[in-house]
Amino acid sequence: MANKHGQTLDIPLNASGDKVGITIAEPTGAKADNLPLSTWGASFILAEQLHKIDTSAALQNARQTTEQGGVDHAHQPKVLEIGAGTALVGITAALLWKSSVVLTDLPKIVPGIAANISANQAQLTKAGAHVQCGTLDWASPNTLTLQGPAGHENVPLTPAEHKFPIILAADVLYDEDHPPLLQEVVRTWLAPGPESRFVQSYPLRIAYLDIIRELWQRYEEAGLECVQEGQVTGDESWDEEAPYEFCVWRWRE
Repeated sequence: MANKHGQTLDIPLNASGDKVGITIAEPTGAKADNLPLSTWGASFILAEQLHKIDTSAALQNARQTTEQGGVDHAHQPKVLEIGAGTALVGITAALLWKSSVVLTDLPKIVPGIAANISANQAQLTKAGAHVQCGTLDWASPNTLTLQGPAGHENVPLTPAEHKFPIILAADVLYDEDHPPLLQEVVRTWLAPGPESRFVQSYPLRIAYLDIIRELWQRYEEAGLECVQEGQVTGDESWDEEAPYEFCVWRWRE
C-alpha cells in the first residue's frame, strides 16, 4: 500500500502481484504552474496500470531501428515522459520495461527529478535501465534539453535526430491551454508507425470534462486513435473523489 506522503511507493510489476518499491521525495516549496510538486493520484494510477499496457511492439521496433543504425541500443532513449513531476511514472516504466527513459519537465522541477533518479539508481542499474532527465517547454516543443552529467554541458535533442516510440503523461491536463500544447508535443516527439504508443492519465473532474473532450478531438485531428482506455477509482488517501481515466493512443494506419 502506498502513502502519497511517504518515501516509498509500491508499484505492481505484473498480474501476479510482484511489486517494486520506488523511492520518491517531494521537494518542499517546489512548484510547477503554481501547483505544489507532489505525486498526484493520476501518476500513481498510471504507474500501477503500466504493466497492463502492451508496449512490446513499440520497444521491439525501437530495438530493430537502433540495431540497423548501428546505435547503442541500451542507451538509445525509447520512452519520454512529459510533465514528469516527481518521476514516479518514468522510473516505473524504466524498471518495468528495462529500457532507456527520458523524464522532462520545467527547469525548476528537473533537480527534483534528478534526485529521485539517484535515489533509485541501484535498482535501475540492476534492471539494466538507463534514465535521464531534462527540460521540455511545451510552448517550444522542438528542442528537448538533456541534463548532462556533473561537470558536463547539457545536450540538446531535436525531433529531427530522434523520436520516441513511447510517450507517457500523467495529470498534465488542468488548463484550457493544455490540449493544443499536448497535441503539438505528441505530434512532434512520438515516433511514426502504428506500433508507437502515447499513454496518458488524468482525473475525470467535472470541471475538466470539456477540456478532456477537446483533448481527444485534437489527438484524433493529429492522426491518432485510441486503442485502449479504462477508468480506475483511486484510493481514498489520494483525496480525489472523481475516478481516473487512462488512455493509450497510436498513429492511425
